[in-house]
Amino acid sequence: MSDDHIPSGWSALVADLRSTLRRDYPDVRVNALTADRGWLHVDVDQTSIDPGTAYQLGRRIQGFVTQSLSTCGCCGSAHARDRGNGRIVTCDECEEASYDA
Repeated sequence: MSDDHIPSGWSALVADLRSTLRRDYPDVRVNALTADRGWLHVDVDQTSIDPGTAYQLGRRIQGFVTQSLSTCGCCGSAHARDRGNGRIVTCDECEEASYDA
């Protein structure tokens, strides 16, 4: 699956997510990985795992989603915030640079 619509600043976050899924949930298939309204969306096929494991997987994925809410979509800084535009969270430096461009 492609990560075409994932902000470049989230590349390390997405790589960590994929690595975690391969290591801890090798039978789980990622159906979709997108960015929408400034946060990471992850859809996985849970049909190959039991309900307890599915619950643990959901909690693990939620940790990455939560991390995306403060990860700059431009540079990957962990000090980003929602600017109210509903597109991507940015850090102060990247937000200023976008207005200077």
